Amino acid sequence: MPRAREKFKSVISLSLKDALPQENNTETPGDKDPEPTTPPKDDTTDEDGDALLIITMVNGLQKEYDLSMKEVTAFLSWYKKRDAGEGPGFYEIDEHDNNKGPFESKKDYVVFNNILMFEVNKYKK
Repeated sequence: MPRAREKFKSVISLSLKDALPQENNTETPGDKDPEPTTPPKDDTTDEDGDALLIITMVNGLQKEYDLSMKEVTAFLSWYKKRDAGEGPGFYEIDEHDNNKGPFESKKDYVVFNNILMFEVNKYKK
């Protein structure tokens, strides 16, 4: 009877940088067109109107927030900075008058590491 260790095969791990051929970069800095200094306009950064921000957590739970575009833009800014390793690991979302109950205010704290994906559905009233 073979030992359990003999059932496993060795696996070699390579980074894509090591596995892919490297280009021989012979261009001088002036040969390339300069990169655009302003990113293309993204309609989710327009601060007019409102949006439904839907955040899907890694456990499958979906949270919906009816926010102003200014608040959505602030969330997107936090997310991009956090993704780059800057800023706090959570984001505070004010739920305003949505499902407030008997409380004076209600805030959700969304943890960056628990976010699987999110979508922004912009609308105008």
